[in-house]
Amino acid sequence: MAATYVSWLALWTAIVGIARCCPEACKCTDTVADCTFKQLLNVPAGIPSNIKTLSLTANKITLLKSKDFVNVTQVTSLWLAHNEIVTIEKGTLAPLTNLRNLDLSSNKIVSFPWGDLVSLTSMQMLKISNNEIVSLPKDAFANLKELKSLRINNNKFRTIEQGTFDALILMSHLQIYNNPFICSCKLEWLRDWIAEGKILVQETDSVICDAPEQLKGALVAKMPKLECAAPTVGITYQPNIENTELYEGFMLILNCESKGMPRPDLKWEISTGNQYIEFNLPASANEKNVQPLDTKNIGNRFLVFQNGTLVIPRMSKKEDGNYSCSAVNEVGKAVSSVKVAVAGTQKHATNSMLDATADKSRPARMVVNPAPRPL
Repeated sequence: MAATYVSWLALWTAIVGIARCCPEACKCTDTVADCTFKQLLNVPAGIPSNIKTLSLTANKITLLKSKDFVNVTQVTSLWLAHNEIVTIEKGTLAPLTNLRNLDLSSNKIVSFPWGDLVSLTSMQMLKISNNEIVSLPKDAFANLKELKSLRINNNKFRTIEQGTFDALILMSHLQIYNNPFICSCKLEWLRDWIAEGKILVQETDSVICDAPEQLKGALVAKMPKLECAAPTVGITYQPNIENTELYEGFMLILNCESKGMPRPDLKWEISTGNQYIEFNLPASANEKNVQPLDTKNIGNRFLVFQNGTLVIPRMSKKEDGNYSCSAVNEVGKAVSSVKVAVAGTQKHATNSMLDATADKSRPARMVVNPAPRPL
Protein backbone atom coordinates (compact mmCIF):
# COMPACT_ATOMS: atom_id res chain seq x y z
CA MET A 1 0.00 0.00 0.00
CA ALA A 2 2.82 2.37 0.93
CA ALA A 3 4.54 1.65 -2.37
CA THR A 4 1.35 2.39 -4.27
CA TYR A 5 0.91 5.69 -2.41
CA VAL A 6 4.49 6.68 -3.21
CA SER A 7 3.94 5.83 -6.89
CA TRP A 8 0.78 7.99 -7.06
CA LEU A 9 2.56 10.81 -5.25
CA ALA A 10 5.43 10.68 -7.71
CA LEU A 11 3.01 10.70 -10.66
CA TRP A 12 1.07 13.64 -9.23
CA THR A 13 4.29 15.57 -8.63
CA ALA A 14 5.35 14.92 -12.21
CA ILE A 15 1.98 16.10 -13.54
CA VAL A 16 2.06 19.27 -11.44
CA GLY A 17 5.60 19.87 -12.54
CA ILE A 18 4.61 19.63 -16.20
CA ALA A 19 1.55 21.84 -15.67
CA ARG A 20 3.65 24.52 -14.02
CA CYS A 21 6.65 24.47 -16.35
CA CYS A 22 7.69 27.76 -17.94
CA PRO A 23 9.08 28.42 -21.43
CA GLU A 24 12.80 29.05 -21.39
CA ALA A 25 12.40 32.60 -22.72
CA CYS A 26 9.82 33.56 -20.08
CA LYS A 27 9.74 34.17 -16.37
CA CYS A 28 6.81 32.63 -14.49
CA THR A 29 5.78 33.56 -10.96
CA ASP A 30 2.52 32.35 -9.45
CA THR A 31 -0.11 33.25 -12.08
CA VAL A 32 2.04 35.60 -14.19
CA ALA A 33 4.12 34.72 -17.27
CA ASP A 34 6.43 37.50 -18.40
CA CYS A 35 7.80 36.99 -21.92
CA THR A 36 8.53 40.61 -22.85
CA PHE A 37 11.52 41.82 -24.90
CA LYS A 38 12.66 38.29 -25.84
CA GLN A 39 12.81 38.57 -29.64
CA LEU A 40 10.13 35.86 -29.86
CA LEU A 41 8.84 35.03 -33.34
CA ASN A 42 5.89 32.96 -32.09
CA VAL A 43 3.82 32.47 -28.96
CA PRO A 44 5.97 30.01 -26.99
CA ALA A 45 4.66 26.55 -26.14
CA GLY A 46 4.53 25.27 -22.57
CA ILE A 47 3.02 28.27 -20.81
CA PRO A 48 1.55 27.03 -17.48
CA SER A 49 -2.17 26.41 -17.64
CA ASN A 50 -2.83 28.33 -14.42
CA ILE A 51 -1.44 31.60 -15.79
CA LYS A 52 -3.83 34.56 -15.59
CA THR A 53 -1.55 37.34 -16.82
CA LEU A 54 0.43 36.66 -19.99
CA SER A 55 2.74 39.35 -21.33
CA LEU A 56 4.23 38.96 -24.80
CA THR A 57 4.81 42.66 -25.34
CA ALA A 58 7.69 43.95 -27.51
CA ASN A 59 8.62 40.82 -29.43
CA LYS A 60 8.71 40.02 -33.16
CA ILE A 61 5.59 37.88 -33.43
CA THR A 62 3.97 38.19 -36.88
CA LEU A 63 1.21 35.56 -36.68
CA LEU A 64 -1.19 34.44 -33.97
CA LYS A 65 -2.33 30.86 -34.63
CA SER A 66 -5.67 29.38 -33.70
CA LYS A 67 -4.06 26.95 -31.21
CA ASP A 68 -1.74 29.43 -29.48
CA PHE A 69 -3.92 29.93 -26.39
CA VAL A 70 -6.02 26.75 -26.12
CA ASN A 71 -4.08 25.59 -23.04
CA VAL A 72 -4.15 28.88 -21.13
CA THR A 73 -7.88 29.55 -20.91
CA GLN A 74 -7.61 31.04 -17.41
CA VAL A 75 -5.82 34.11 -18.76
CA THR A 76 -7.57 37.35 -17.78
CA SER A 77 -4.98 39.80 -19.14
CA LEU A 78 -3.17 39.31 -22.45
CA TRP A 79 -0.55 41.86 -23.53
CA LEU A 80 0.63 41.68 -27.15
CA ALA A 81 1.45 45.30 -27.95
CA HIS A 82 4.50 46.34 -29.97
CA ASN A 83 4.93 43.18 -31.98
CA GLU A 84 4.75 42.80 -35.76
CA ILE A 85 1.44 40.92 -35.90
CA VAL A 86 -0.16 41.03 -39.34
CA THR A 87 -2.56 38.08 -39.11
CA ILE A 88 -4.72 36.65 -36.34
CA GLU A 89 -6.25 33.35 -37.37
CA LYS A 90 -9.97 32.91 -36.83
CA GLY A 91 -10.65 31.26 -33.47
CA THR A 92 -7.37 32.35 -31.85
CA LEU A 93 -8.98 34.51 -29.16
CA ALA A 94 -12.27 32.63 -28.78
CA PRO A 95 -11.04 30.13 -26.09
CA LEU A 96 -10.05 32.97 -23.73
CA THR A 97 -13.49 33.28 -22.17
CA ASN A 98 -12.09 34.74 -18.93
CA LEU A 99 -10.25 37.53 -20.70
CA ARG A 100 -10.78 41.01 -19.25
CA ASN A 101 -7.90 42.99 -20.75
CA LEU A 102 -6.54 42.62 -24.28
CA ASP A 103 -3.84 44.84 -25.76
CA LEU A 104 -2.97 44.34 -29.42
CA SER A 105 -1.94 47.93 -30.08
CA SER A 106 1.03 48.97 -32.21
CA ASN A 107 1.08 46.02 -34.57
CA LYS A 108 0.40 45.64 -38.29
CA ILE A 109 -3.02 43.96 -38.16
CA VAL A 110 -5.11 44.43 -41.30
CA SER A 111 -8.00 42.04 -40.67
CA PHE A 112 -9.23 41.44 -37.12
CA PRO A 113 -11.23 38.26 -36.18
CA TRP A 114 -14.24 40.17 -34.84
CA GLY A 115 -16.24 36.95 -34.50
CA ASP A 116 -13.89 35.79 -31.72
CA LEU A 117 -15.20 38.57 -29.47
CA VAL A 118 -18.61 36.90 -29.24
CA SER A 119 -17.40 34.57 -26.46
CA LEU A 120 -15.32 37.19 -24.62
CA THR A 121 -18.19 38.49 -22.51
CA SER A 122 -15.92 39.41 -19.56
CA MET A 123 -13.84 41.88 -21.57
CA GLN A 124 -13.38 45.24 -19.86
CA MET A 125 -10.55 46.81 -21.87
CA LEU A 126 -9.77 46.34 -25.56
CA LYS A 127 -6.85 48.11 -27.24
CA ILE A 128 -6.27 47.58 -30.94
CA SER A 129 -5.00 51.07 -31.74
CA ASN A 130 -2.12 51.79 -34.10
CA ASN A 131 -2.83 49.05 -36.61
CA GLU A 132 -3.96 48.84 -40.25
CA ILE A 133 -7.51 47.57 -39.68
CA VAL A 134 -9.95 48.73 -42.36
CA SER A 135 -13.26 47.08 -41.46
CA LEU A 136 -15.41 47.39 -38.32
CA PRO A 137 -18.66 45.35 -38.40
CA LYS A 138 -21.71 46.90 -36.77
CA ASP A 139 -22.08 43.92 -34.41
CA ALA A 140 -18.37 43.67 -33.46
CA PHE A 141 -18.99 44.61 -29.81
CA ALA A 142 -22.54 43.29 -29.43
CA ASN A 143 -21.60 40.81 -26.63
CA LEU A 144 -19.14 43.01 -24.74
CA LYS A 145 -21.58 44.31 -22.12
CA GLU A 146 -18.76 44.72 -19.56
CA LEU A 147 -16.45 46.73 -21.81
CA LYS A 148 -15.40 50.02 -20.21
CA SER A 149 -12.45 51.16 -22.34
CA LEU A 150 -12.16 50.81 -26.12
CA ARG A 151 -9.25 52.14 -28.16
CA ILE A 152 -9.45 51.78 -31.93
CA ASN A 153 -7.65 54.99 -32.85
CA ASN A 154 -4.92 55.18 -35.49
CA ASN A 155 -6.36 52.57 -37.83
CA LYS A 156 -7.80 52.73 -41.35
CA PHE A 157 -11.52 52.91 -40.57
CA ARG A 158 -13.38 54.97 -43.17
CA THR A 159 -16.70 54.86 -41.36
CA ILE A 160 -18.44 53.52 -38.26
CA GLU A 161 -22.00 52.29 -38.61
CA GLN A 162 -24.73 53.68 -36.42
CA GLY A 163 -25.41 51.29 -33.54
CA THR A 164 -21.84 49.96 -33.31
CA PHE A 165 -21.48 51.14 -29.71
CA ASP A 166 -25.08 50.59 -28.56
CA ALA A 167 -24.33 47.44 -26.53
CA LEU A 168 -21.50 49.09 -24.57
CA ILE A 169 -23.64 50.30 -21.68
CA LEU A 170 -20.68 50.50 -19.24
CA MET A 171 -18.19 52.14 -21.59
CA SER A 172 -16.69 55.35 -20.25
CA HIS A 173 -13.56 55.71 -22.38
CA LEU A 174 -13.44 55.69 -26.19
CA GLN A 175 -10.63 56.55 -28.59
CA ILE A 176 -11.44 56.71 -32.32
CA TYR A 177 -9.19 59.55 -33.43
CA ASN A 178 -6.74 59.46 -36.35
CA ASN A 179 -8.88 57.35 -38.65
CA PRO A 180 -9.46 58.49 -42.27
CA PHE A 181 -13.21 59.04 -41.92
CA ILE A 182 -15.42 59.75 -44.92
CA CYS A 183 -17.77 62.47 -43.68
CA SER A 184 -20.89 61.49 -45.57
CA CYS A 185 -24.53 60.93 -44.72
CA LYS A 186 -23.55 57.61 -43.16
CA LEU A 187 -21.43 59.33 -40.51
CA GLU A 188 -23.80 62.11 -39.47
CA TRP A 189 -24.97 60.02 -36.53
CA LEU A 190 -21.43 60.07 -35.06
CA ARG A 191 -21.43 63.87 -35.04
CA ASP A 192 -24.68 63.91 -33.08
CA TRP A 193 -23.58 61.06 -30.79
CA ILE A 194 -20.36 62.86 -29.82
CA ALA A 195 -22.38 66.01 -29.09
CA GLU A 196 -24.61 64.09 -26.67
CA GLY A 197 -21.56 63.48 -24.47
CA LYS A 198 -22.85 60.29 -22.84
CA ILE A 199 -19.44 58.66 -23.34
CA LEU A 200 -16.08 60.40 -23.11
CA VAL A 201 -14.68 60.47 -26.64
CA GLN A 202 -11.05 61.43 -26.24
CA GLU A 203 -9.17 63.86 -28.48
CA THR A 204 -12.18 64.90 -30.56
CA ASP A 205 -9.95 67.52 -32.20
CA SER A 206 -8.22 64.59 -33.95
CA VAL A 207 -11.45 62.93 -35.04
CA ILE A 208 -11.45 64.55 -38.47
CA CYS A 209 -12.74 64.09 -41.99
CA ASP A 210 -10.41 62.69 -44.63
CA ALA A 211 -13.01 62.90 -47.41
CA PRO A 212 -14.82 64.29 -49.35
CA GLU A 213 -12.39 66.94 -50.50
CA GLN A 214 -14.59 69.87 -49.43
CA LEU A 215 -14.66 68.55 -45.83
CA LYS A 216 -11.10 67.28 -45.61
CA GLY A 217 -9.62 68.35 -42.27
CA ALA A 218 -12.99 69.30 -40.74
CA LEU A 219 -13.90 67.98 -37.29
CA VAL A 220 -16.41 65.15 -37.37
CA ALA A 221 -18.02 66.69 -34.30
CA LYS A 222 -18.68 69.88 -36.27
CA MET A 223 -19.36 68.54 -39.76
CA PRO A 224 -22.25 70.41 -41.44
CA LYS A 225 -25.68 68.90 -41.81
CA LEU A 226 -25.79 67.17 -45.18
CA GLU A 227 -28.63 66.82 -47.65
CA CYS A 228 -29.39 63.12 -47.48
CA ALA A 229 -32.24 61.33 -49.24
CA ALA A 230 -32.95 57.65 -49.75
CA PRO A 231 -33.14 56.65 -53.41
CA THR A 232 -36.21 56.28 -55.54
CA VAL A 233 -36.09 54.40 -58.83
CA GLY A 234 -38.36 53.65 -61.76
CA ILE A 235 -38.20 52.11 -65.23
CA THR A 236 -39.55 53.77 -68.36
CA TYR A 237 -39.56 52.10 -71.76
CA GLN A 238 -39.80 52.66 -75.52
CA PRO A 239 -42.05 51.44 -77.01
CA ASN A 240 -44.68 51.35 -74.27
CA ILE A 241 -44.82 47.60 -73.59
CA GLU A 242 -48.13 47.95 -71.76
CA ASN A 243 -50.01 48.66 -74.99
CA THR A 244 -47.52 47.46 -77.63
CA GLU A 245 -46.81 43.88 -78.61
CA LEU A 246 -43.11 43.12 -78.97
CA TYR A 247 -42.15 40.99 -81.93
CA GLU A 248 -38.88 39.31 -82.77
CA GLY A 249 -36.49 41.81 -84.28
CA PHE A 250 -37.96 44.79 -82.44
CA MET A 251 -35.68 47.10 -80.47
CA LEU A 252 -36.59 47.76 -76.83
CA ILE A 253 -35.17 50.56 -74.70
CA LEU A 254 -35.43 50.46 -70.90
CA ASN A 255 -34.44 53.56 -68.93
CA CYS A 256 -33.58 53.25 -65.23
CA GLU A 257 -34.30 56.62 -63.64
CA SER A 258 -33.35 57.37 -60.06
CA LYS A 259 -33.08 60.14 -57.51
CA GLY A 260 -31.33 60.30 -54.16
CA MET A 261 -28.59 62.05 -52.23
CA PRO A 262 -25.80 61.01 -52.47
CA ARG A 263 -26.43 60.00 -56.08
CA PRO A 264 -27.14 56.26 -56.03
CA ASP A 265 -25.23 53.43 -57.64
CA LEU A 266 -27.41 51.58 -60.15
CA LYS A 267 -27.53 47.91 -61.04
CA TRP A 268 -29.46 46.09 -63.76
CA GLU A 269 -30.37 42.47 -62.99
CA ILE A 270 -31.73 40.35 -65.83
CA SER A 271 -33.31 36.92 -65.41
CA THR A 272 -34.03 35.22 -68.74
CA GLY A 273 -34.80 31.51 -68.76
CA ASN A 274 -32.09 29.89 -66.66
CA GLN A 275 -29.64 32.75 -67.17
CA TYR A 276 -28.85 35.59 -64.76
CA ILE A 277 -26.96 38.69 -65.90
CA GLU A 278 -26.10 41.85 -64.00
CA PHE A 279 -24.60 45.21 -64.92
CA ASN A 280 -23.22 47.58 -62.27
CA LEU A 281 -23.35 51.32 -62.92
CA PRO A 282 -21.49 53.20 -60.16
CA ALA A 283 -22.51 56.72 -59.25
CA SER A 284 -18.92 57.82 -59.83
CA ALA A 285 -19.68 57.68 -63.56
CA ASN A 286 -21.09 60.92 -64.93
CA GLU A 287 -24.88 60.79 -64.89
CA LYS A 288 -24.90 62.21 -68.44
CA ASN A 289 -22.39 59.66 -69.65
CA VAL A 290 -23.87 57.71 -72.55
CA GLN A 291 -20.82 55.53 -73.19
CA PRO A 292 -21.82 51.84 -73.43
CA LEU A 293 -20.36 49.11 -71.27
CA ASP A 294 -18.46 46.26 -72.90
CA THR A 295 -21.00 43.44 -73.37
CA LYS A 296 -19.11 41.31 -75.86
CA ASN A 297 -18.98 38.45 -73.34
CA ILE A 298 -22.74 37.93 -73.81
CA GLY A 299 -22.75 38.41 -77.57
CA ASN A 300 -23.88 42.04 -77.52
CA ARG A 301 -27.46 40.96 -76.84
CA PHE A 302 -27.72 44.09 -74.69
CA LEU A 303 -26.32 47.58 -74.86
CA VAL A 304 -25.94 49.12 -71.40
CA PHE A 305 -25.07 52.77 -70.90
CA GLN A 306 -23.58 54.53 -67.88
CA ASN A 307 -26.64 56.77 -67.58
CA GLY A 308 -28.86 53.79 -66.73
CA THR A 309 -30.23 52.98 -70.19
CA LEU A 310 -30.45 49.35 -71.31
CA VAL A 311 -31.10 48.56 -74.97
CA ILE A 312 -32.13 45.23 -76.48
CA PRO A 313 -31.22 45.82 -80.18
CA ARG A 314 -33.14 42.81 -81.51
CA MET A 315 -35.76 41.13 -79.39
CA SER A 316 -36.06 37.34 -79.41
CA LYS A 317 -37.46 34.67 -77.13
CA LYS A 318 -34.03 34.54 -75.43
CA GLU A 319 -34.69 38.02 -74.02
CA ASP A 320 -38.03 37.07 -72.41
CA GLY A 321 -37.75 37.57 -68.66
CA ASN A 322 -37.62 39.92 -65.71
CA TYR A 323 -35.60 43.15 -65.79
CA SER A 324 -34.88 44.87 -62.46
CA CYS A 325 -33.01 48.05 -61.72
CA SER A 326 -31.89 48.83 -58.16
CA ALA A 327 -30.59 52.12 -56.77
CA VAL A 328 -28.43 52.13 -53.63
CA ASN A 329 -26.84 54.90 -51.61
CA GLU A 330 -25.76 55.31 -47.98
CA VAL A 331 -29.31 56.04 -46.86
CA GLY A 332 -31.23 53.18 -48.47
CA LYS A 333 -32.16 51.07 -51.45
CA ALA A 334 -35.04 50.96 -53.96
CA VAL A 335 -35.86 48.46 -56.71
CA SER A 336 -38.05 48.65 -59.82
CA SER A 337 -38.88 45.73 -62.14
CA VAL A 338 -40.61 45.06 -65.43
CA LYS A 339 -41.45 41.82 -67.24
CA VAL A 340 -40.62 41.58 -70.94
CA ALA A 341 -42.22 39.05 -73.30
CA VAL A 342 -42.04 38.55 -77.08
CA ALA A 343 -45.40 38.06 -78.78
CA GLY A 344 -44.02 36.24 -81.81
CA THR A 345 -42.63 37.09 -85.24
CA GLN A 346 -43.80 39.82 -87.58
CA LYS A 347 -42.63 40.44 -91.10
CA HIS A 348 -40.61 43.63 -91.62
CA ALA A 349 -40.40 44.27 -87.86
CA THR A 350 -38.22 47.36 -87.41
CA ASN A 351 -37.45 49.83 -84.71
CA SER A 352 -34.95 52.71 -84.85
CA MET A 353 -34.94 54.30 -81.43
CA LEU A 354 -31.30 53.78 -80.48
CA ASP A 355 -30.68 57.53 -80.59
CA ALA A 356 -33.06 57.89 -77.64
CA THR A 357 -30.38 56.53 -75.30
CA ALA A 358 -28.84 59.96 -75.23
CA ASP A 359 -32.18 61.80 -75.28
CA LYS A 360 -33.23 63.26 -71.94
CA SER A 361 -36.90 63.46 -73.00
CA ARG A 362 -38.15 60.06 -71.85
CA PRO A 363 -41.68 58.72 -71.46
CA ALA A 364 -43.31 59.95 -68.28
CA ARG A 365 -44.85 56.64 -67.31
CA MET A 366 -43.19 54.94 -64.34
CA VAL A 367 -43.67 51.21 -63.84
CA VAL A 368 -42.75 50.89 -60.15
CA ASN A 369 -41.53 53.40 -57.62
CA PRO A 370 -41.61 51.66 -54.24
CA ALA A 371 -40.88 53.40 -50.98
CA PRO A 372 -37.14 53.25 -50.25
CA ARG A 373 -36.02 50.93 -47.48
CA PRO A 374 -33.02 51.60 -45.24
CA LEU A 375 -29.81 49.61 -45.69
